[in-house]
Amino acid sequence: MGDDNQVPAADRPAVETLTFEQAQAELEQVVEALEDRHTGLDDALALWERGEALHRWCQQRLDYAADRLKKLTVTPDEVAAVNAESGDDFAPDGTVPADAAADPAPASTPADTIF
Repeated sequence: MGDDNQVPAADRPAVETLTFEQAQAELEQVVEALEDRHTGLDDALALWERGEALHRWCQQRLDYAADRLKKLTVTPDEVAAVNAESGDDFAPDGTVPADAAADPAPASTPADTIF
């Protein structure tokens, strides 16, 4: 990618407005341009700065996705720990086991209890 194919810095969208895929594609273009031995020093520095910003944005998006997946993925041990803390009886898939879901047997009441 030569200097004539580059989008002027003023015309580039803000990194934060790009999707992960857009940022990744632009980062690949930046790397190609930096590998081009015909890129001047000033252009190379501007490309490097843009590449750093794109890299940080992509890493933030990946970290965010990893955090979301971690929150959505619960292990049986984690369910057991939550059950122990809360006194609940949820199965590893988040459901209440059938034997725990049934109403407890009614307590026997003395015959003289008036309702």
